[in-house]
Amino acid sequence: MIGIVEGFFGPQWSKEARIDYASFLKNAGGDFYIYAPKQDGNLRKNWREEWSEEYLSYIKSLVDLYHQHGLLFGVALSPFGLDQKLDEENRKVLSRKMEQLNHLGIDLLGVFFDDMHSYELLAEVQIEVVSFLKTKFTKKIIFCPTYYTPDPILEKVFGKMPEGYLTKIADGIPLDVEIAWTGPKVISSEIGLEHMREVEALLKRKPFIWENLFANDGPKNCKFLKLKAFDGREKEIMNHTSGYAFNLMNQPYLSEIAFLASVLTLKGQKPEEAYKTAIGELCSPLLVDFILEHDQSFLKEGLDQLTAEKKNALITILEEMYEPQAKDIRDWLRGDYLVGSECLTD
Repeated sequence: MIGIVEGFFGPQWSKEARIDYASFLKNAGGDFYIYAPKQDGNLRKNWREEWSEEYLSYIKSLVDLYHQHGLLFGVALSPFGLDQKLDEENRKVLSRKMEQLNHLGIDLLGVFFDDMHSYELLAEVQIEVVSFLKTKFTKKIIFCPTYYTPDPILEKVFGKMPEGYLTKIADGIPLDVEIAWTGPKVISSEIGLEHMREVEALLKRKPFIWENLFANDGPKNCKFLKLKAFDGREKEIMNHTSGYAFNLMNQPYLSEIAFLASVLTLKGQKPEEAYKTAIGELCSPLLVDFILEHDQSFLKEGLDQLTAEKKNALITILEEMYEPQAKDIRDWLRGDYLVGSECLTD
C-alpha cells in the first residue's frame, strides 16, 4: 500500500491541489491520501474544539472524491496537550470526533503523537488513547509515536525518551494498528533492509514507513527544492513494510514528480531513470529542460545562494510556462514557501 500523508509544517496544499491529487494518485499507482497538515489547528492544537459544519463538509467532499477514484482517504488527529492523562472529558471529546469521522466515511485514522514533548508516562497514556480509539473507530488506525526514529534530534528537541518507551509501545499497541517510522533519521538518506528487520523486531510488526526524503518544511529545508531521484532505499523495502506514506514538499505539484518517480523506482526502474521519466510525463519539454538544468542548484545551493537578479531572471523564464509545477517554482523563488521555527527538527 503506497500513498501520501500531508503531514508537514508550513504552508498547506491548496484545496485545488488536494482535488487534483485524487486523479493523479490513481494514475500514478497510489492507494491512499491522509489529510494531516500541521497547520490545521482542528487536528492538532485546537483538536478539542467543535468542528464547524463547513469543515466537516469539506472533509466529506474529499472522502467522496477519493472514493470515486477508488482510493482510501484518511484523517489524522494529533491530541496535542492531552495533559498526561485520558480523563473523562478527553474521552468525551475523542468519542465525538470518532463519531463524526466514522460518519464521514474515512478509511484511515491517523493518531499522531509526533513532535510533542516527553514525560514519564508517555507510552502508557498513548497506549490508553489508541486502545480507547479502537473501540470507537471502525477501520484502520495508524499510530505515530513521539519517538519514531532513533535520530538523537528528537531527544534534543523534545526531551529524553522515557525508559523502555518503544518496548512498551510495541507490547501495548494492538498488533492490528500500524506504527509509523521514518527510518534511522527524521529525514533518512538511506533506509536499509537490516534496519527494517531490526525495527520489525523492535515494534513486533512491520513498520509503516513515513517517508520524509522529499520533505522541505523546516526553516532551513524550506530554502531548497527536493527535486531528486528516490534513492537510498533497496528495491525489496516494500516487502518489509505494512505501508509506505510519502510526506512530500510544501509545493504540491512539484511533489507529483517526487511521488511518481518514487513509485516507478519501487516498481523496479533505476532511480535516475525514474526521476527523468516522471518529469517527462508531468511537464512540457520546455519545463523538463528547465528543471534538469536547475534542479541541482535548487537542491544543493538553495534560495540563499541565488542573487535577486538570478531569481528574477528565472521567474521571467518560468512566466512563459503554464504548468502548475512552474508556478510552484516561481512561488518558491519569490519566498512564498518560507517556514518558521514551528518545525523544530529541521
